[in-house]
Amino acid sequence: MSVIGRIHSFESCGTVDGPGIRFITFFQGCLMRCLYCHNRDTWDTHGGKEVTVEDLMKEVVTYRHFMNASGGGVTASGGEAILQAEFVRDWFRACKKEGIHTCLDTNGFVRRYDPVIDELLEVTDLVMLDLKQMNDEIHQNLVEFPTTARWSSPNIWRTKM
Repeated sequence: MSVIGRIHSFESCGTVDGPGIRFITFFQGCLMRCLYCHNRDTWDTHGGKEVTVEDLMKEVVTYRHFMNASGGGVTASGGEAILQAEFVRDWFRACKKEGIHTCLDTNGFVRRYDPVIDELLEVTDLVMLDLKQMNDEIHQNLVEFPTTARWSSPNIWRTKM
């Protein structure tokens, strides 16, 4: 049985979410609630459209020529893609089978450790880790919790990057 993902939207031929021309998927759901977020409509974990990896790959492969010619690939963004780590892992695996570069654009906030995140990182070529602010007080004003909450999460970023 195929894992179902929940996406807000996708952008073909994007040029700012990783190297080259990229197919960017904006995943539904985010827990950070950043004051300056430009994707607030992705926060709701129950919103968006349900898709399968196969559905998404049908779209992705139509842009393969542009991605290959530019050194691009796919980017999982959001919202927060790691909230759907199992789906993103399966999507990235399918991309790797097609020789497509993978990029994970994440805020790095992992509430609970899940081995699926390790499996996702194994098929991720590039991680764009969005650090909001290193000063705890300022960070808490921006996203409602201190940086220590993020970094007291499992140490996946230290061991995998």
